[in-house]
Amino acid sequence: MYSNTRPTTQNTRSRYHATYMPAQREYMKDLVMIIEDDKELSEIMKDYLLREDYAVEQVFDGNLALNEIKRTQPKVILLDIMLPNLDGIEIIKEIRGILNIPVIVISAKSAESDKLIMLGLGADDYMIKPFSMREMTARVKGQIRRENIFSQKTDKAKVFGDLKINSENFKATVNEVEIQLTAKEFKLLDFLTSNQGRVFTKQQLMDSVWGYDGFVDENTVSVCIARLREKLAAFNIDGIKTVWGVGYKWQD
Repeated sequence: MYSNTRPTTQNTRSRYHATYMPAQREYMKDLVMIIEDDKELSEIMKDYLLREDYAVEQVFDGNLALNEIKRTQPKVILLDIMLPNLDGIEIIKEIRGILNIPVIVISAKSAESDKLIMLGLGADDYMIKPFSMREMTARVKGQIRRENIFSQKTDKAKVFGDLKINSENFKATVNEVEIQLTAKEFKLLDFLTSNQGRVFTKQQLMDSVWGYDGFVDENTVSVCIARLREKLAAFNIDGIKTVWGVGYKWQD
């Protein structure tokens, strides 16, 4: 049973912004940013995340959100679509050009087309309102866990002709020109190229790249594969092969 007491010791508030830290700040906490203009919902989300020992930043305005993302670079972003001044669609378009921070979209829009649009733009997960707070914290934990696993990788860069994939800095380049990939697109490319020649079903890719906590379906994998292929094709790279009736593989 959760207590109604808010476990915060310091906060700075303005009309559009607030930051909270856990009570016992013995070490740097992972920062989760909530971009949601419904302040009541944002408060509930904040309290659950603080109980899980995360630092939390709340932003209620789309324009301010972009500046805060660049300034603080949180571990995970929880992003509403309908926001004042700048909506979630424009926010994710902007940040995907510069950062690979995991983004979990939180929205009342339940149509599959809305979900596919946001995933196609680079969202890592999609939650439909109303949602369980425990499910939300589980998804945040899953995203951070996978980010930590990828960031700890020490493999040397993989090279396939002109294509170079560096798992340490999350960059894929062709002749030193960076391919602009979302976090999930890079992880998918990194995973397939690390297992060259091996065929993976969509379910296996979901388990290995998104993980159980991702709550994704096979359409999500298809969209990500299609967008990754499109970006690679712009550099004349066609290493992702379809094995009909089975799945996908990387073949240089």
